[in-house]
Amino acid sequence: MGTVPGRGHVRRDARFKPLLGRPALLAWARRLVSVLTLVAIDLASLVLGVMAAFAGKLVLRDDPVDFGAIWIEERRVLPIASVVLVLVYARAQLYRARERRGHAARIIGATALATALVAAFVIAAGNDFTTYYVFYASFICVSAIAVALRASHASLTALMLELLKVERRALLVGSPSLTGDIAASLQRSASTRGLPYRVVDQQELLDDAATTTTGLNPAIRQSIERRDVDEVIIAGAMGADAPVLALLDACRARNIAVRLAPTATELLSHTLRAVPAPGLPLFDLRAPVLSGAAFLAKRLFDIVVGSLILICASPILLGAAIAIRLDDRGPVVFRSRRVGVEETPFDCFKLRTMNVDSQARQAELESRNEADGAIFKMRDDPRVTRVGAFLRRFSIDELPQLVNVLRGEMSLVGPRPLPLRDYALLDEVHKKRYLVLPGMTGQWQVSGRSEVGFDELVRLDFSYIESWSIWLDIEILLKTIPTVLFKRGAW
Repeated sequence: MGTVPGRGHVRRDARFKPLLGRPALLAWARRLVSVLTLVAIDLASLVLGVMAAFAGKLVLRDDPVDFGAIWIEERRVLPIASVVLVLVYARAQLYRARERRGHAARIIGATALATALVAAFVIAAGNDFTTYYVFYASFICVSAIAVALRASHASLTALMLELLKVERRALLVGSPSLTGDIAASLQRSASTRGLPYRVVDQQELLDDAATTTTGLNPAIRQSIERRDVDEVIIAGAMGADAPVLALLDACRARNIAVRLAPTATELLSHTLRAVPAPGLPLFDLRAPVLSGAAFLAKRLFDIVVGSLILICASPILLGAAIAIRLDDRGPVVFRSRRVGVEETPFDCFKLRTMNVDSQARQAELESRNEADGAIFKMRDDPRVTRVGAFLRRFSIDELPQLVNVLRGEMSLVGPRPLPLRDYALLDEVHKKRYLVLPGMTGQWQVSGRSEVGFDELVRLDFSYIESWSIWLDIEILLKTIPTVLFKRGAW
């Protein structure tokens, strides 16, 4: 608080607006209710899961199930188990906003850690066990119930928000080519990634024809002042210090959040680290690549999980091979020459889904390409066989790439390897995708597949490398299953 010189009224300090304003208080209240609801769901999952584990043990012994006796046994460990579970879930960021909250893979991982901690505490307290069934059975039951209840909660809240028409109104600032792609992406992901966005306007950050003393495009200022805007999203702001600072100042005065949607080039700076230098702040910039322990962990994960998937998928591969041979008597496996890590070509194995002469007919179909950027895609490609159309719909033709994974040419999760035709059309920035092993699935596939534009595909790849973890790979693999089964974005 302070008095403005020459005036008789008191001016409220703008820095208190985020704390004292009604919108901020409502946001805090909604956030508190959300966290408490999730905690209640998790504790219910714990109680029901442990009870199901005890009941399962009695069923296996052919003993009568007495829930009263089970509750007496269960409540001895519930206090410590509840505290550990909530703390571990909080550490795993499972109580964050719905856009950043983890899904099944993170829930399972956090439950495993909580189970191990509770087991260690109980054993250290002097309890002897002839079998550890209750621990791994509780882990399975609690994980399954927590995943189911949280998924139901997410679906119900999403439906309520849709019925109440709750949304975030966004102003996109940047070049029309960038803001157009961002608007399409926000619209596409509105139903799966938290509160939906509604783009109220799109303006250019720099406008030489409308220079002002503040350095801010007047059209942007008018949009902020005249429209009900919750967020301003900036695209491609590198090298525009003055306009960005002016925009930040205008938004701060109105308590409007400002977000940055980086371009592919800007995402390359994800490993920035400060380094000592006399009189000048410098940052260490490294290429987006997995190395050392991270690469070793990812490689071991690929070998173990890839082998298991290949064994389980063997009957499907055998049936598909027979169908291909009966369809046109042609070869079963197609070797697609692709570009891998460090831009090294390799043969990517696929089940053949096109006519034998498909490669020779590529040139005549170039004018009918429906995808942007370097990718070639057609919704009704005349070269696709009858069996091939079915295999493509459910991505069965991709299963032989498990052999590429075991050979070290690919990973289960990573940027998609592009054919030589597509690779030749890439610019130098896009080629940075090849600093890591290409993957069978990735952020692109679970974010819309063929519906995602090429520039967004590259941003998703860089974002994946930036935030990589084993749990992220598991989450993407789990998301791939419904994406394939429900044929989302498949051409």
